[in-house]
Amino acid sequence: MFKKINSKKISDEIVEQFRDLLGKRSLKPGDELPPERELSEILGVSRSPLREALSTLQAMGLVEIKPRSKIIVKSAAVKFVEDPLSFLIAENIERIFELLEIRRQMESWAAYKATEKATKEEIEVLREIVQRDQENFNRGIDDPKTDADFHVAISTAAHNTLFSHLTASCHHLLWSSQKVAREKIFRKEENRLLICQQHLRIFEAIVDGDKTTASREARKHINFVEEELRKTLKEESRLRPDH
Repeated sequence: MFKKINSKKISDEIVEQFRDLLGKRSLKPGDELPPERELSEILGVSRSPLREALSTLQAMGLVEIKPRSKIIVKSAAVKFVEDPLSFLIAENIERIFELLEIRRQMESWAAYKATEKATKEEIEVLREIVQRDQENFNRGIDDPKTDADFHVAISTAAHNTLFSHLTASCHHLLWSSQKVAREKIFRKEENRLLICQQHLRIFEAIVDGDKTTASREARKHINFVEEELRKTLKEESRLRPDH
């Protein structure tokens, strides 16, 4: 994937190569890069210019360097939308419904296109995520990351580079406020099973090549999340002392 570096401005060359890989979809939001030592060997550069390049990429919002030296590829759009929109959502939970409205359109389209374009490898990634989703349900584990992985994997399988970055940004926003939303939706224990089943139906439609069903099930899933969240918020409002 990566190539040896021969430029005088080594760190700039690394940054350009990284951006080129993003544009070609060889790197996608959520991918984990090799450790710094291994990456320097792959590129054929010392660790000093590599660290400089990684710092630049992090400042650009294209990677996130986590504890224990994990380097995660981020959506190219996150830097521009994350902070202001996260603030709006935090200020008013009603903004989540606006986000769900966007997701309803985006994800029904993504499921449709994924049915057309998903590779065998992408189908297997989805299968592994769905299996993990089922196992989490059976073990009573609440795992928002697996939920997000499922939706982002479908957007990746749609094979539209800009769309996959926008979807990753959308889900980054959603999960930044999702703790509250999930707590509300999952007060009904049966909702865990229903959402798990909805994910499975979307996946099965994609595997079967049924574009119409995949799109419809993706839309129905978002409708369900929206309806359940509205019901919970309405009930909370009714029980407040000032009502």
